Amino acid sequence: MTDGFLGALYERISSSGFWAVCAGPDAAGRAAEYALWIAAVVFMAILAVYRTRPRLYGLAAGFLALSSSAWFLAVPLEDLSGGILPAASIGLALRIAANLSLTGYALALGERPATKASRLGMGLLGALGLAAVTAGVVSARIRPWTSLVAVLAQLGLAMATVVLLAGRSKDQAPVRRLLPPAVLWLLGLIARLVPVNAAAPYLMAASAASETLFALSVILSSMMELAKHSHEETVLDERALKLSQSVKRFIPAEFLAYLQKQDVTDLNLGDHVKKEMTIFFSDIRAFTELAESLTPEESFAFVNSYLSRVVPVITAHRGFVDKYMGDAIMALFSEDTGADDAIESAVEMQRKMQEYNGHRAKVGYRSVSMGVGIHTGPLMMGVVGVGDRMEGTVISDSVNLASRLQSIAKAFNIPLVISERTFMSLSDPGKYKYRFIGKVRVKGKDAPVSVFEIFDGLADELFERKMRSNTFFEQGMMAYYQKDFSSGIFYFQRALEHVPEDGASRFYLETCIRKAMAGKKAEAAGA
Repeated sequence: MTDGFLGALYERISSSGFWAVCAGPDAAGRAAEYALWIAAVVFMAILAVYRTRPRLYGLAAGFLALSSSAWFLAVPLEDLSGGILPAASIGLALRIAANLSLTGYALALGERPATKASRLGMGLLGALGLAAVTAGVVSARIRPWTSLVAVLAQLGLAMATVVLLAGRSKDQAPVRRLLPPAVLWLLGLIARLVPVNAAAPYLMAASAASETLFALSVILSSMMELAKHSHEETVLDERALKLSQSVKRFIPAEFLAYLQKQDVTDLNLGDHVKKEMTIFFSDIRAFTELAESLTPEESFAFVNSYLSRVVPVITAHRGFVDKYMGDAIMALFSEDTGADDAIESAVEMQRKMQEYNGHRAKVGYRSVSMGVGIHTGPLMMGVVGVGDRMEGTVISDSVNLASRLQSIAKAFNIPLVISERTFMSLSDPGKYKYRFIGKVRVKGKDAPVSVFEIFDGLADELFERKMRSNTFFEQGMMAYYQKDFSSGIFYFQRALEHVPEDGASRFYLETCIRKAMAGKKAEAAGA
C-alpha cells in the first residue's frame, strides 16, 4: 500500500505548466505561456546587469527560469534521454534549485543577512533533495521513496522561504506584499501530498495556479523595486551620485549650509551671506626651500601627508577648510565658539607637528614647522567669478587681517598669533599662556590692532624657555611703548638669551637700537 501511494505521488509530480493543467495540452497555449516566462526571465536578467542590486534581480531571474523549466522542459528532456532521466525527477531537481534561488531572493529583498544557521539549514535541505533525486534516477526501485524525500525537501525550502518573509514583513513593505502569495504557493505545494486520487486533477490545477500566481508576484515585487525612487537604484543614478559627491569635495558642505543651498547645482553667481566668523590661516615655514630639494611628485606627497594630519583637526573642532593654497590653509569657524575652536585646533596642530617630526626624524628627513594667524570678524561669504567659471570664497578686511597675522607669525618665527578681537572672544582667555607682541596696522584701517602670541602646544623644552623669557619680553615692551629704548635694548637682549630664535624679541631689539641711535643723532645735531 505504501509503495502504491508513493508511486502515485511520484507520478503526481507534474512537470506541466498552468496552461497544460487547466486548459489541456494545447500547443499554442503552451508556446504562448513559455514565451511569456522567457520574456520575464530575460527582463530580470537585464535588470541584474544594469541595476545596482544584481543579486536581487539575478536570484529572481534564476527562480523564474528554473520554475518555468520544471514546467516546460522536464518532458522534452526525458524524451531526449530516452527515458533514462524521468520527467518527474527532472522537474523535482529544477524546483528544488528554484526554491534555493527563492530563499536567496527573500533574503535579498529583505536587505538583512541570514544567520549562519539558517543558511546552513537551507543548504542541507537543498543538498538532501538533490541527492534524493539523483538516487531516484540511479535506481528505479527506490524512486518512490526518494521522490517523497525530494518533495519533503522542496516543501521544507518553501516553508523556510515563507518564514523568512514573515520575519521580515513587519517593517518592510516589499516583503509584506510578497507574503500572501507565498503562503498560497506553500499551500499549493502541500496540496500535492493529499492522497486522494479523485481530487488529483483539481489539486494539481490549484498547485499550478498558486505557483504561477507566486511567480507573477515575484515579477511584480521586482518591478516595484524598480519603480522605487532612490539615487542608488540605477547605474546612471549611482554615477550621478558619485559625481555630486566628487563636486562636494571641492565645495565644503558647510559653505552650502551657510548659503542655505541643498546642492552644488543650486549655487548661482552672486549668492552671498554676511557672517561673523573666526578666520584661520596657516602655512609651512620655509616650504619653498624645502620644495626645491624635492621632486614635484615628492612635493605633492609631502603636502598631502602634512594635510592628512592637520585638516582632520580642523574638522574635529567644528571648522572647515575654505581653500588650500599650496601648503597654506584657510579655514573658517562658526561665530558661536569659533575663537575657542580655532585656537584649540592650532594648539593641537602644533602637537601633531611634533609627532610628525618624530616620524620624519626616524627616516632622516628634516623637521618642519608651521605658523598660524587667527582673527575674528565679519565677512561676506558667496560665489564669485563668471558664468562658466565660478567658485565659493570669502571677502572682507577680516580675512586680510588673518592673513597678515599669519605673515607676522612667520616673520617673528612664532607658531600661533591671534588678534585682540579673537582674544576677547575666548570663553576663558586665562586658560592659555600668552604674551602681547604689539600692534599692527592693516591696510584700510586707521586704528592699529593688538596682537598676541599663544604658547600652548609648544614642545615642553621650548615652552619653558619662552616662559622664562616672557618676563623680560614684557618689560621690554613696556619700555618700548614708553620710548625708553635703552631699557628696551637691555630687556630684549635678556629675552633673547633664553630664546635666541625668537623673532619678536629680535625685531624689537633692532627697532630699539635704531630708535636709540636716531635719538642720539638728533641730540648731537641739536647740540
